[in-house]
Amino acid sequence: MRKKYICILVAVIGVCSLSGCGSSAKKTEEEQVTIGVVTKSKSSEYWLSVCDGMKDAAEKYHADVVILSPDSETEEEVQKNMIRDLLKTDIQAMAVSPIDSYECEDYLNFAREKGISVYACDTPIEDSEIPYIGIDNEKLGYELGEQLAKALNHKGKIGVIAGDFKQAGHRMRVAGFEKYMEKEPGITIEMVRNGYSNMRVSQKDVDEILVKYPDLNGIMTTSAVTALGLSEATEGREISIVSVDAQEDALKAVQDGRIVALGAQSGYQIGYETIRYIVKDLEGEGTGEDEILDSQVLTEENIDTYMKDDGHSHP
Repeated sequence: MRKKYICILVAVIGVCSLSGCGSSAKKTEEEQVTIGVVTKSKSSEYWLSVCDGMKDAAEKYHADVVILSPDSETEEEVQKNMIRDLLKTDIQAMAVSPIDSYECEDYLNFAREKGISVYACDTPIEDSEIPYIGIDNEKLGYELGEQLAKALNHKGKIGVIAGDFKQAGHRMRVAGFEKYMEKEPGITIEMVRNGYSNMRVSQKDVDEILVKYPDLNGIMTTSAVTALGLSEATEGREISIVSVDAQEDALKAVQDGRIVALGAQSGYQIGYETIRYIVKDLEGEGTGEDEILDSQVLTEENIDTYMKDDGHSHP
């Protein structure tokens, strides 16, 4: 049974933290590193699992971790205020999952002035040298395109419903998906919509899409939350769906055939590896390079094996 997910939203920064302190800790309190984290959201299983991984890594590597999260991935200014506020506290490093990958210079400059190292978790910070810990999103998008083409027998009309393209991860997934589809002359991409960052698609939006594009055979989404809402809204129609994020409800949807392929991005692993990477880097053992984590595409052919052997394994 998974541990309870832990994610913190605090008004007074520094009051709450995930800590690896204890009588058995190898480091003294003076040596303890404090890492600030600002995620995109606290409203989905994926982000809760990221926090869970960070908590376990904090215990393993004897770090204090303070996590702040906006209510949703649409709250860009709220996130930036959290980042700036956290940078004013006594932290040695910060991990950010940016809601906007392209407008980060303000808080990056502030971090440099404070001597605080910054790392990108889950989503890259573009046009910077900030190390990124996460999956190869373009590669995963390409592989999802391959699986959707296979499910459609290499012919049909498809659409894309993506997260906000201000988030580099969503943009890269779509870029990889479109790159693969260049190899499929029998498949046409009829529409691309973005702005659904970790958001369910409403029945109204789905109805609007299907009125405008009544012949869609398949849809790619860039997050599982979107895919799950889409699968409910299109129930009874023969529309194949592919998506990303290895969260429990999405894995079950693959088993049930409601999602034909799922990119297994583990939030737990991303959270865990982010804290491990930062601690090692601060100890002088880092490489300064991006850490690209493994991902795989799950289908009805391998989902049961994944769930049994890999889906719940932690570092």
